[in-house]
Amino acid sequence: MVAVLLSFAQVPGLVVADTKYDLTQNPLGFLARAAHQWSSTAPLGQVQNQAYGYFFPHGTFFAAGQLLHIPPWITQRAWWAVLLVVGFWGIIRLAEALGIGNRGSRVLAAIVFVLSPRVLTTLGSISSEAHPMMLAPWVLLPLVRYLSNRDVWSPRRLAAQSAVAVALMGAINAVATAAACLIAALWWVAHRPDRRWWRFTVWWIPLCLVAVTWWMVPLLLLGRVSPPFLDFIESSGVTTEWTSLAEVLRGTSSWTPFVSPERIAGAVLVTQPAAVLVTGALAAAGMAGLAMRSMPARGRLTLILFVGIAGLGAGYAGDLGSPFADQVRTFLDSTGAPLRNVHKLEPLIRLPLVLGLAHLLRWVPMPGSVPWARTRAAFAHPERNPMVAFTTLVLVALTLATSLAWTGKLAPRGAYDSVPEYWHDTAAWLDENTDDRGERALIVPGAPFGSQIWGLTRDEPLQALASTPWASRDAVPLVPPGAIRALDSVQRQIADGRPSPGLAATLRGQGIGFLVVRNDLDPETSPAARPALVHRALDESPGIERVARFGDDIVFANADGFVTDADLRPVYPAVEIYRVTAPAAAPTGPYMVDAADVPVVQGGPESLLGINTADPDRVGPTLLAADAERAGRPVGELTVTDTPTDRETDYGQVDHHSSAIRAADDPRRTHNAVPDYPVPDTELVRAEWEGARITVSSAASDATQLGGTAVGSGPAAVVDGDPTTGWHSNGLESAVGQWLQLDLDTPIHAGMLQLTISSGALGDPVRWLEVSTERGSTAVRVDEPGRPQTVALPLGTTSWIRITSTHTERGTRGNQFGIAELAVDEFTDGRTPERIDIRRRIVVPGPSAGAEVRGWNLGQEFPGRGSCVDTPDRVRCARGLATSTEEPNTFTRTLEVPAATAVEPDLWVRARPGPALDALVTRTDRVVARGAAEVVDLQGSAFAATDGDPRTSWAADEGSLGPGGPRPTLTLELPSPQRVTGLDIATSLGTLPVAPQAVAVNLGNGPQVRELDEGTTSVELAPHLTDRITLTLVRWDDVLDRTVLGFSKLAPPGIAEVTVRGENGPIGAQDPIYDREVTVGCEDGPVVTVDGQQYRTSVTATVGDLASGAEVPATLCDADVVGMAAGSVDVDVVPGTAFIVSRLHLTVPGADPQVVSPVELEKGRWSAALRELTVPASDEDRLVVIPESTNVGWTARSADGLDATPVVVDGWQQGWILPAGAESTLTLEFTTDRWYRLGIFGGLALLLPLFALALWPLSRRRGSDPGPASRTWRSPAVAFAGVLAAAVVVAGGAGAAVVVLGAAGLVAVVRRRGQRAASRLLVGTAGGATMVAMALLSTGPWRSPDGYVGHSYLIQLAALVGLVAVGFAALPLRDASQRRKASRAGTSTSA
Repeated sequence: MVAVLLSFAQVPGLVVADTKYDLTQNPLGFLARAAHQWSSTAPLGQVQNQAYGYFFPHGTFFAAGQLLHIPPWITQRAWWAVLLVVGFWGIIRLAEALGIGNRGSRVLAAIVFVLSPRVLTTLGSISSEAHPMMLAPWVLLPLVRYLSNRDVWSPRRLAAQSAVAVALMGAINAVATAAACLIAALWWVAHRPDRRWWRFTVWWIPLCLVAVTWWMVPLLLLGRVSPPFLDFIESSGVTTEWTSLAEVLRGTSSWTPFVSPERIAGAVLVTQPAAVLVTGALAAAGMAGLAMRSMPARGRLTLILFVGIAGLGAGYAGDLGSPFADQVRTFLDSTGAPLRNVHKLEPLIRLPLVLGLAHLLRWVPMPGSVPWARTRAAFAHPERNPMVAFTTLVLVALTLATSLAWTGKLAPRGAYDSVPEYWHDTAAWLDENTDDRGERALIVPGAPFGSQIWGLTRDEPLQALASTPWASRDAVPLVPPGAIRALDSVQRQIADGRPSPGLAATLRGQGIGFLVVRNDLDPETSPAARPALVHRALDESPGIERVARFGDDIVFANADGFVTDADLRPVYPAVEIYRVTAPAAAPTGPYMVDAADVPVVQGGPESLLGINTADPDRVGPTLLAADAERAGRPVGELTVTDTPTDRETDYGQVDHHSSAIRAADDPRRTHNAVPDYPVPDTELVRAEWEGARITVSSAASDATQLGGTAVGSGPAAVVDGDPTTGWHSNGLESAVGQWLQLDLDTPIHAGMLQLTISSGALGDPVRWLEVSTERGSTAVRVDEPGRPQTVALPLGTTSWIRITSTHTERGTRGNQFGIAELAVDEFTDGRTPERIDIRRRIVVPGPSAGAEVRGWNLGQEFPGRGSCVDTPDRVRCARGLATSTEEPNTFTRTLEVPAATAVEPDLWVRARPGPALDALVTRTDRVVARGAAEVVDLQGSAFAATDGDPRTSWAADEGSLGPGGPRPTLTLELPSPQRVTGLDIATSLGTLPVAPQAVAVNLGNGPQVRELDEGTTSVELAPHLTDRITLTLVRWDDVLDRTVLGFSKLAPPGIAEVTVRGENGPIGAQDPIYDREVTVGCEDGPVVTVDGQQYRTSVTATVGDLASGAEVPATLCDADVVGMAAGSVDVDVVPGTAFIVSRLHLTVPGADPQVVSPVELEKGRWSAALRELTVPASDEDRLVVIPESTNVGWTARSADGLDATPVVVDGWQQGWILPAGAESTLTLEFTTDRWYRLGIFGGLALLLPLFALALWPLSRRRGSDPGPASRTWRSPAVAFAGVLAAAVVVAGGAGAAVVVLGAAGLVAVVRRRGQRAASRLLVGTAGGATMVAMALLSTGPWRSPDGYVGHSYLIQLAALVGLVAVGFAALPLRDASQRRKASRAGTSTSA
């Protein structure tokens, strides 16, 4: 009853995100899909990953609730209650069987077990991990009853009962199940094989195999066909980060509470000092009890504990950590990837400790153990019995440690009543409008997990509702890496708010016919693209149109004086559906083309978006060169792209999570063994350095940068000649100690360093540097960030130069260090400086031998994003909206040209916000506004104040908001001196920028202060002849902007439009400025250099295109065709300060676009694992394409029995080559599906006799006595070696020293004080040292303001001492008097 009340006290009436969203939304539908190994409905078509593990009992339990029409939240809480009850009684029955503790202490131990930190953390959020732990005692209990007692139990029934417990664990996570079963396995191994042991074993092992057959067969089959998704989830560096002995012993070794604040209980347990103390006290008490001489089965329980400790601690790399940590982590990131989450060994720690606690309190008169009157008397006067006082402390610790359960904090954040009806309507609309060709719906924007404003589901809301194919880009896509790269190309385009003419063709090529735009993601918990950016990308991309909307408008309500996220979230419906309508000739569903017509591309799947952008009407498949060669297809002509690039990726994110392009030997920053989603057999595009190689301690361009990677802030930015860019260190690290090093190609003898420290670094500015060479170092004071300074290098020959930050302005560690520009001048002859030419080039691998290049398709994978976005009601701007461009200045590529050729360059650029663009679009016939602004984009800068568009606004610079800062001011420059009579001032159409209430206008005759109303105010002024007006904002209301990072700041004021009035009306041209056309002539346009030859270009575009960041063409001025010699050819584009390069196509003349004619194929039988297609006759080899993820499980066979040749299409889709011939039926089969289904349902059927065997009435056969209880192994030498080995595994040489010194000290105590004194010493040391470790840890838990101390040497050492004491206590030794008696009796002391 207590378990039921506790479970139902957690957010009653609401569903929480526990394990699998489908279990509460549609468990029957989920299990129906899980009955097949392949699902076409799942994202891009994929193998069902461990879905089989839900069949029993987890899925069955929830399916029963659905059939009985029980509200999902009640079923969910009932499941939790069942787990708690099972675990509670399991510990009590196990303690009874072992003779540990009394009734009261067993109850106490059971409570500690079922409400341990592990359970508190997982029960409400991922109960599938708590589930096996709760059944672990029941797996062990039959072994204890049979092997450790003389009773003549039925080995068959007891073995069946243990196997039933194994079967009931399920297999949602097979490793968690195996870890829980490991306890029983170790107990079994700890006994000597004898008659009793063998009689049990011959039943137990086969029955356990029967128990796991239903999930073991599908698991083995999954290993054959599953994509390598384990490479793209958390790394061992994360999973072992917090496995110090102190965290392990108290039960907080799991990494998830440290990084996932949504788990309320877990977050409290790892961050609050009180939680550390009370959970640590319970662990220390358990250690003390386990070390007691009278502890039953202490050797076996200690063995279990030490195996768990070794398994958890072997990968720990903190102070006094494992010497094998690197090797273990490497193993866990490769062959041992399924074992990576070592925290699943927690049952091996918790079970021995709670039994030790039960034994420690065995003599305490606990309730239920003695009459109530005796209990009351004992606890009324704890001073009479120290153990009663100690028990009181334990009870207090238990109450506090489990208070999160009693106060309803087990459920994660984001509980919800039900999935909103608009998601059901969305699924119904898709079902009605998706034909049998199987168009897929892509959910955008991508997000790591489903976290909506109405609740947290983790999985996509549509997942349990949709009956039609869908896809999304989440944190763990269970598809091949090529499919992820293809999705990412679309995700980047949409998340950046960049329309593209090739987006529709790319989506259709991926089999996507619909886009489901979800505007209900929670901006505070879901790091997804803002809806405004998504809408801009879709609304302005041709061939994509909105066709449906569902739900009410999503409105982020703010109190007066507050805005959220810089007011960048306009009102949109909860869900909208867009249809992809172009290209009209694009096929839907399975189709066929002539294989010879299929174009070949060298690159990654992401390159297809760029190719489609160049040719938006292109339809049909593409073969990547590596895939074509792997399938044995000839590679004649191909297009070379500058993909895939060498990057690192933060797999936990979906936007701005990839590093800048890396050089071959750049150090790794992420922990995963695989740095990025791989493209098999394809050489990467890498960076190469000339003049000097630049390396850095860290960079904001690293994939680990908090808040998203700034690809333009890498080391290459210090040598790009642009002082507005620069290298910045990673924001997660301090500024002090950060460094940048140049390794020179040629050593220099004397030189000067030209250095500009960045003024854009976060935090306290760096004031002192150390410039080091091989000959010494020089301290350098930074006069002012942003100002160039010269540093003389130490005299003498050096091959490297390092610049290190040493001190900040206020003596703090700082946040970030940056260098804007860097150059080295060498003084060869002592007088004339020679500048070392340092540059980085991007090298594109050449084509395979014998291939003919049709052209090169080059571009910026990360072209950046401006600070403004056009929304339905107005243009919204914010500094934080902008993202950096990877190559904002010179665009460089080095190509490998197989033979001399001519090419036709096709260059596209985007405008680069800044003074150069302002000068380009400024017109002398208009009033021009100038002034400091929050952003540099035209639509948010001073330009917007006189652009004639009330939808744009100027927002003042944030610097004007600080104390003593200059007032926000605009200077209005008139076309000519004129008599000014007034101003028309319009405020923003929205909340931001903040509308001023009063302004001061100075026409040159002194300021005139005027009050403003909302909207447009006509300000009358004392007339004056002038060509310059100063407009100052003097008063406005304070408005606080709550950013996405959670802090608040004052929002700047501004105005939307100002019109200057003269005697004859408005002064200056009033036509829409954005419709005007601007031309940059050949003398000022971008310059293309190919193979050393320069070619100038001109740019013509409207001001609107330039302001919005749209791609515009740059046309060659003097030539249409340029030549390239064979070999390495450098291609450079210098776009000028007003532009950045977007893409460059170099097409070989005469290489006409390759046109294919797709033919949609008629479907026959079509199921999850068996499909039939009618393939028309053809005189050419035919390529059949299925727009789903490729998988080795699929095979294809023609009607005449010939196997079709598999080939990967578009880098990730299923393709099959059929020889030329007559019309044929192609049969596709997922061959392992039949064995998958047989394994599941056949294995589940085997559970029926297993359960019957376990429940068969107990029989005692007379005359079949198996003999005495099985004996354990009792070798002091082996036991001591085990303690030593465990200590070395977790702490290396220090662990060995503790064991050796401890053993010596223990021997001395035994000799002087006897065995009893030594035993007491071990008990005190075990509990006391453990408590010391916990007390030290409580001084700086995770997220402590003073830093986390859990990795410190002292904490690890104290916990190690306690652990070794427990190990020594378990050694099978006798004291001297016992040995003498045994010697006289002629017995062996080692028996």
